[in-house]
Amino acid sequence: MFKLIQLEWRKHHMAKYLSSFIFSVVGVYCFVALLSLDAKHDIDGAMGSFQEFMSLLNTLSNITFIIIGSVILSRLVISEFRSKTMQVLFTYPVQRKKLLFAKLMLAYLFTAAGSFIGAWLMQVTTYFLQPSLGLFEGTVTAQDLIATLPKTATNALMVGAIALIPLFFGMRKKSTAATITSAFVIAVLVNTTVSDGGETFSLANIVIIPIVLALLGVGIAYLSFRNIDAKDVS
Repeated sequence: MFKLIQLEWRKHHMAKYLSSFIFSVVGVYCFVALLSLDAKHDIDGAMGSFQEFMSLLNTLSNITFIIIGSVILSRLVISEFRSKTMQVLFTYPVQRKKLLFAKLMLAYLFTAAGSFIGAWLMQVTTYFLQPSLGLFEGTVTAQDLIATLPKTATNALMVGAIALIPLFFGMRKKSTAATITSAFVIAVLVNTTVSDGGETFSLANIVIIPIVLALLGVGIAYLSFRNIDAKDVS
Protein backbone atom coordinates (compact mmCIF):
# COMPACT_ATOMS: atom_id res chain seq x y z
CA MET A 1 0.00 0.00 0.00
CA PHE A 2 2.79 2.42 0.88
CA LYS A 3 4.36 1.70 -2.50
CA LEU A 4 1.09 2.55 -4.27
CA ILE A 5 0.86 5.83 -2.37
CA GLN A 6 4.43 6.65 -3.37
CA LEU A 7 3.64 5.92 -7.01
CA GLU A 8 0.57 8.16 -6.88
CA TRP A 9 2.67 10.91 -5.31
CA ARG A 10 5.17 10.75 -8.15
CA LYS A 11 2.61 10.29 -10.90
CA HIS A 12 0.65 13.39 -9.95
CA HIS A 13 3.74 15.45 -9.01
CA MET A 14 2.28 16.11 -5.57
CA ALA A 15 5.40 18.03 -4.52
CA LYS A 16 4.06 21.00 -6.49
CA TYR A 17 1.22 21.29 -3.98
CA LEU A 18 3.76 22.07 -1.28
CA SER A 19 4.01 25.59 -2.67
CA SER A 20 0.22 25.93 -2.32
CA PHE A 21 0.59 24.77 1.28
CA ILE A 22 3.29 27.37 2.00
CA PHE A 23 1.39 30.23 0.35
CA SER A 24 -1.78 29.26 2.22
CA VAL A 25 -0.10 29.20 5.62
CA VAL A 26 1.70 32.50 5.01
CA GLY A 27 -1.41 34.13 3.57
CA VAL A 28 -3.70 33.07 6.42
CA TYR A 29 -1.18 34.07 9.08
CA CYS A 30 -0.43 37.49 7.56
CA PHE A 31 -4.14 38.22 7.18
CA VAL A 32 -4.94 37.39 10.81
CA ALA A 33 -1.81 39.18 12.07
CA LEU A 34 -2.78 42.35 10.19
CA LEU A 35 -6.32 42.14 11.57
CA SER A 36 -4.91 41.78 15.07
CA LEU A 37 -2.53 44.70 14.69
CA ASP A 38 -5.31 46.86 13.26
CA ALA A 39 -7.58 45.92 16.17
CA LYS A 40 -5.06 47.48 18.58
CA HIS A 41 -6.18 50.88 17.32
CA ASP A 42 -9.86 50.17 17.98
CA ILE A 43 -11.72 51.04 21.13
CA ASP A 44 -11.84 47.42 22.24
CA GLY A 45 -8.08 47.09 21.82
CA ALA A 46 -6.09 44.02 20.79
CA MET A 47 -7.34 40.46 20.76
CA GLY A 48 -7.88 39.10 24.22
CA SER A 49 -5.56 36.12 24.33
CA PHE A 50 -3.42 33.56 22.52
CA GLN A 51 -6.43 31.23 22.41
CA GLU A 52 -8.59 33.88 20.71
CA PHE A 53 -5.85 34.64 18.19
CA MET A 54 -5.34 30.96 17.39
CA SER A 55 -9.09 30.36 17.16
CA LEU A 56 -9.32 32.79 14.24
CA LEU A 57 -6.22 31.30 12.64
CA ASN A 58 -7.62 27.78 12.97
CA THR A 59 -10.99 28.78 11.51
CA LEU A 60 -9.43 30.26 8.37
CA SER A 61 -6.83 27.50 7.99
CA ASN A 62 -9.53 24.80 8.34
CA ILE A 63 -11.51 26.39 5.50
CA THR A 64 -8.37 26.71 3.41
CA PHE A 65 -7.19 23.12 3.90
CA ILE A 66 -10.60 21.59 3.29
CA ILE A 67 -10.64 23.37 -0.07
CA ILE A 68 -7.05 22.35 -0.82
CA GLY A 69 -7.99 18.77 0.10
CA SER A 70 -10.87 18.86 -2.39
CA VAL A 71 -8.53 20.11 -5.13
CA ILE A 72 -6.18 17.20 -4.47
CA LEU A 73 -9.11 14.79 -4.36
CA SER A 74 -10.27 16.10 -7.73
CA ARG A 75 -6.81 15.65 -9.16
CA LEU A 76 -6.28 12.12 -7.84
CA VAL A 77 -9.75 10.65 -8.31
CA ILE A 78 -12.43 12.75 -10.03
CA SER A 79 -10.38 13.90 -13.01
CA GLU A 80 -9.19 10.35 -13.69
CA PHE A 81 -12.75 9.02 -13.75
CA ARG A 82 -13.82 11.90 -15.99
CA SER A 83 -10.97 11.43 -18.45
CA LYS A 84 -11.40 7.62 -18.44
CA THR A 85 -7.82 7.24 -17.21
CA MET A 86 -9.17 5.20 -14.31
CA GLN A 87 -10.33 2.51 -16.74
CA VAL A 88 -6.75 2.10 -17.93
CA LEU A 89 -5.45 1.96 -14.36
CA PHE A 90 -7.96 -0.74 -13.51
CA THR A 91 -6.43 -2.99 -16.18
CA TYR A 92 -3.19 -3.13 -14.18
CA PRO A 93 -2.51 -6.26 -12.09
CA VAL A 94 -3.51 -4.43 -8.90
CA GLN A 95 -6.83 -4.70 -7.11
CA ARG A 96 -9.08 -1.77 -7.95
CA LYS A 97 -9.92 -1.43 -4.27
CA LYS A 98 -6.27 -1.05 -3.29
CA LEU A 99 -5.61 1.46 -6.06
CA LEU A 100 -8.53 3.70 -5.17
CA PHE A 101 -7.82 3.35 -1.45
CA ALA A 102 -4.22 4.50 -2.06
CA LYS A 103 -5.50 7.61 -3.86
CA LEU A 104 -7.93 8.47 -1.08
CA MET A 105 -5.33 7.80 1.60
CA LEU A 106 -2.86 10.11 -0.14
CA ALA A 107 -5.47 12.89 -0.31
CA TYR A 108 -6.34 12.37 3.36
CA LEU A 109 -2.74 12.25 4.62
CA PHE A 110 -1.70 15.31 2.63
CA THR A 111 -4.65 17.34 3.93
CA ALA A 112 -4.37 16.19 7.55
CA ALA A 113 -0.57 16.60 7.65
CA GLY A 114 -0.80 20.00 5.98
CA SER A 115 -3.40 21.14 8.49
CA PHE A 116 -1.34 19.97 11.47
CA ILE A 117 2.01 21.30 10.26
CA GLY A 118 0.43 24.58 9.18
CA ALA A 119 -1.20 25.13 12.57
CA TRP A 120 1.99 24.18 14.39
CA LEU A 121 4.09 26.57 12.29
CA MET A 122 1.63 29.40 12.96
CA GLN A 123 1.74 28.71 16.68
CA VAL A 124 5.54 28.73 16.76
CA THR A 125 5.63 31.91 14.66
CA THR A 126 3.26 33.55 17.13
CA TYR A 127 5.52 32.51 20.01
CA PHE A 128 8.44 34.42 18.48
CA LEU A 129 6.51 37.45 17.16
CA GLN A 130 4.27 38.17 20.15
CA PRO A 131 6.97 39.82 22.34
CA SER A 132 7.80 42.39 19.65
CA LEU A 133 4.46 42.89 17.86
CA GLY A 134 1.96 42.37 20.67
CA LEU A 135 -0.57 40.57 18.46
CA PHE A 136 -2.84 40.02 21.47
CA GLU A 137 -2.99 40.77 25.17
CA GLY A 138 -0.80 38.67 27.41
CA THR A 139 2.03 36.35 26.49
CA VAL A 140 2.48 32.90 25.01
CA THR A 141 4.78 30.35 26.59
CA ALA A 142 6.28 27.05 25.46
CA GLN A 143 3.81 25.34 27.79
CA ASP A 144 0.95 27.01 25.92
CA LEU A 145 2.27 25.59 22.65
CA ILE A 146 2.61 22.10 24.07
CA ALA A 147 -0.90 22.29 25.57
CA THR A 148 -2.40 22.95 22.12
CA LEU A 149 -0.79 19.92 20.44
CA PRO A 150 -3.52 17.33 21.25
CA LYS A 151 -6.29 19.64 20.01
CA THR A 152 -4.25 20.60 16.94
CA ALA A 153 -3.65 16.96 16.05
CA THR A 154 -7.30 16.01 16.57
CA ASN A 155 -8.45 18.96 14.49
CA ALA A 156 -6.07 18.01 11.66
CA LEU A 157 -7.35 14.42 11.59
CA MET A 158 -10.94 15.66 11.37
CA VAL A 159 -10.15 18.26 8.69
CA GLY A 160 -8.56 15.53 6.57
CA ALA A 161 -11.69 13.38 6.92
CA ILE A 162 -14.14 16.24 6.31
CA ALA A 163 -12.25 17.07 3.11
CA LEU A 164 -13.36 13.64 1.79
CA ILE A 165 -17.07 14.57 1.87
CA PRO A 166 -16.94 16.43 -1.50
CA LEU A 167 -16.07 13.07 -3.08
CA PHE A 168 -19.80 12.26 -2.90
CA PHE A 169 -20.77 15.31 -4.95
CA GLY A 170 -17.86 15.04 -7.37
CA MET A 171 -18.40 11.37 -8.18
CA ARG A 172 -22.07 11.84 -9.08
CA LYS A 173 -21.24 13.74 -12.27
CA LYS A 174 -17.48 13.22 -12.32
CA SER A 175 -17.18 16.98 -11.84
CA THR A 176 -14.16 18.81 -10.47
CA ALA A 177 -16.19 22.00 -10.11
CA ALA A 178 -18.83 20.22 -8.01
CA THR A 179 -16.11 18.75 -5.78
CA ILE A 180 -14.41 22.06 -5.06
CA THR A 181 -17.66 24.05 -4.76
CA SER A 182 -19.15 21.60 -2.27
CA ALA A 183 -15.90 21.69 -0.27
CA PHE A 184 -16.10 25.48 -0.09
CA VAL A 185 -19.73 25.40 1.07
CA ILE A 186 -19.06 22.73 3.70
CA ALA A 187 -15.94 24.48 4.99
CA VAL A 188 -17.66 27.85 5.30
CA LEU A 189 -20.82 26.47 6.91
CA VAL A 190 -18.89 24.50 9.53
CA ASN A 191 -16.26 27.11 10.39
CA THR A 192 -18.01 30.46 10.04
CA THR A 193 -18.45 32.22 13.37
CA VAL A 194 -21.52 34.33 14.08
CA SER A 195 -21.45 36.99 16.78
CA ASP A 196 -24.19 39.15 18.31
CA GLY A 197 -21.67 41.51 19.85
CA GLY A 198 -21.18 39.42 22.95
CA GLU A 199 -21.67 35.71 22.37
CA THR A 200 -20.12 33.93 19.39
CA PHE A 201 -21.36 30.75 17.76
CA SER A 202 -19.82 28.32 15.30
CA LEU A 203 -20.83 24.78 14.34
CA ALA A 204 -17.16 23.81 14.77
CA ASN A 205 -17.46 24.62 18.48
CA ILE A 206 -20.12 21.94 18.90
CA VAL A 207 -17.77 18.98 19.32
CA ILE A 208 -20.18 16.42 17.92
CA ILE A 209 -20.59 18.28 14.58
CA PRO A 210 -16.96 17.96 13.35
CA ILE A 211 -16.87 14.36 14.62
CA VAL A 212 -20.04 13.43 12.72
CA LEU A 213 -18.77 15.16 9.56
CA ALA A 214 -15.41 13.42 9.86
CA LEU A 215 -17.13 10.04 10.19
CA LEU A 216 -19.33 10.94 7.22
CA GLY A 217 -16.23 11.69 5.17
CA VAL A 218 -14.67 8.36 6.10
CA GLY A 219 -17.95 6.59 5.30
CA ILE A 220 -18.19 8.22 1.87
CA ALA A 221 -14.59 7.26 1.12
CA TYR A 222 -15.27 3.66 2.14
CA LEU A 223 -18.42 3.40 0.04
CA SER A 224 -16.56 4.77 -2.99
CA PHE A 225 -14.25 1.74 -3.16
CA ARG A 226 -16.18 -0.97 -1.29
CA ASN A 227 -17.65 -2.57 -4.42
CA ILE A 228 -15.30 -1.08 -7.00
CA ASP A 229 -13.83 -4.50 -7.93
CA ALA A 230 -17.20 -5.64 -9.29
CA LYS A 231 -18.44 -2.26 -10.54
CA ASP A 232 -18.59 -1.17 -14.18
CA VAL A 233 -16.68 2.14 -14.37
CA SER A 234 -17.22 2.78 -18.07
